[in-house]
This record gives sequence, C-alpha cells and structure tokens, in this order.
Amino acid sequence: MEKQQTRYALGKRAEDGRYPVTVDGAPIGTVHRRHGSWYAAIPGHRIPERFGTRYEAAEHIVTLVDRGIRPTVPAPGDTPAHGLDMRTAGTGLRATQTYQHLVPDLLPTLPNLVRAVEAMARLAQLGWEPLEGYPGADQPWLMKCRLCGWTGRRFWSHLRGRNGDKKPRPANRHPGCIPTAKMEAALLALAKERCMLCPCEFKHPTKFPAALDVLDSIGTALRDGAMMSAVIYARAILEPCPASTYRAMVLRQAYDQRAAERRSTGQPVT
Repeated sequence: MEKQQTRYALGKRAEDGRYPVTVDGAPIGTVHRRHGSWYAAIPGHRIPERFGTRYEAAEHIVTLVDRGIRPTVPAPGDTPAHGLDMRTAGTGLRATQTYQHLVPDLLPTLPNLVRAVEAMARLAQLGWEPLEGYPGADQPWLMKCRLCGWTGRRFWSHLRGRNGDKKPRPANRHPGCIPTAKMEAALLALAKERCMLCPCEFKHPTKFPAALDVLDSIGTALRDGAMMSAVIYARAILEPCPASTYRAMVLRQAYDQRAAERRSTGQPVT
C-alpha cells in the first residue's frame, strides 16, 4: 500500500513554543502545546479543538485549509471578540507601544487580563521584568532578571509558589545569577521603586472605583468586538507602574464584585 504524503510541514520550534505550519508550501499557522494538549492556530481564526500530538494538530490545519480557511486579520469591531487577537488589533497604535507586548497570549477575556495583571505585579516584587504577554501558568514566559540582567524563559507556575506558599522556585533563580545570600538585599533595593498610588502621567487604577470603571470599559469593548478600544483601555492595567501591586489588588476586587453582580442578574461574567 502506497504511503500517503502529508501536505503540511512543521518548522523549527520558536522561542514562544509554537511550531510554524506550512500547507502545500504556503505558511498558514502554528501549533503549540498547552496543559498536555496540542492546539492549532491560524491568524484571525479561533480553533478550540484539542489534539493528542502536534501532527494531529497540523493535520487539522490542512483540513481547515481545504474548507477555505486562510490566515486573516479582521478589522476591529467586525466580528465577536473571541475571533480576534488584542495584540494584532493594537499594532501600530502609538499609545500602546509601551505595553502592547504585555497583552496576554491567551483568549481576550477579563479573567485572563486580570490574571496577567496579578502575575506581572508579582514578577515586579520578585525582581523580574516580563518581555512578552502572560502566556498562562504552565507555558514558558520570556522575562529579564532585574538582579543581574539575564534574559530567558521561566514558568509562572514555578515563580508563584506551590500550594499557596508563594515561594518561588528555584531558590537560585537561574544559572549565573547573583549569589543567593545577596538576593534579599537586592530585592529590598528594588522594592523602594514601588509605591501605593500611581505616580505616572497616564493614571493607572489603584482605587476600587477606577478599577471597576476600566474593567467595565474593557468588558464592553470585548463584548462588542471593538478590539482596538479594548487595547486602548487595557493600557490602564497592562502598562508598567510602580503601584502595580495595589493595581492588581483593586482590579481583582473589582473583577470579583463585577462577576458576582453579573451572575446574580443572569448576565455573562466575561
């Protein structure tokens, strides 16, 4: 029996963990692994199916191509939010240049945005600077060590601690970092940069009413598919800020109250 030829080709794994996929010689999308499953991605399209291997995910991309699906970047507001990418929607906006790379590499939902804010606030406390958007707890995340300047990928599931102990692992941070005995003093020095109220020219929410307002604005934009607006509003919660700890705290409080109120009235939480 003649062996069937595959029409796809998998490229070299990129730093973000994704494998580029070409179909019939044309670049179409990527496949990536998350939480033990493999997913396919085509720019401009939401593909929810899970697969057991990268090859099955790539074969699914071939199937989608045969259905007429091709990479596309829809205009903001033309389709529902779940079919768009906040990072793509914000490309070229001057106002987003300082934080656009911090938009999470996850579905554009309020829970994912709030988790990203909380993770970035904790990274600031631990002396790490994120160099790309929050990818989820169990995906490699590109960041810079502020104690020595090392750049590489760490897992948020390791840095946030285990079973709620908030103790980051490993203790030596990464190979080649400053001696462990000097880390506490270095982190205390960095802590002097942080404050309770936002001192930035563009004000970020550190009070509950402001946090609730910005979540409502982002939620409305996401619901209406107005991704450009969502990106602009997200500046308030994703930009670096010396008050990131308090911003994350009030955003979590605002999100929890907002979610409870919407559940009580039968409205969608996200």
